Amino acid sequence: MKNIPELDKLFDLPLTEEEKTHDVPAIVNDSTQRDFDQDEDYQLARSTLRGLIHKSGDTLDQMIELAKSSEHPRTYEVAGQLIKTVADVAKDLLELQKRAKDLQPSKNEGPRSVTNNNVVFAGSTAELLKMLKKNNDGNTIEQ
Repeated sequence: MKNIPELDKLFDLPLTEEEKTHDVPAIVNDSTQRDFDQDEDYQLARSTLRGLIHKSGDTLDQMIELAKSSEHPRTYEVAGQLIKTVADVAKDLLELQKRAKDLQPSKNEGPRSVTNNNVVFAGSTAELLKMLKKNNDGNTIEQ
């Protein structure tokens, strides 16, 4: 039976030989790692969409030639659907550019501020009214 490290630590149980030699990977919560992951994901998505557009263009040229030579209505229908699909992928590429730009803070902005509207007051109504009255008198509310 495998030991659960959290419980072992809680009950001060000794580590097994396997646990002593097993390296636990470090969890990285660094914002630079997140930024790197976002950049990497963006580059992957961008290259994938661009590759799809280029391959679809070649396929579309072949499909149009096939439609012209066969003069079959279904080949024209498929070519039309492929044109729409290529246009949708191009729109997705532009949307990806816009989202990537929105994720990156502007160099002129500085750090982004966050507004928290979920403030909880734990006290009585009388205490709240007293604090509000002090605030109206020009004093600041202590937290």
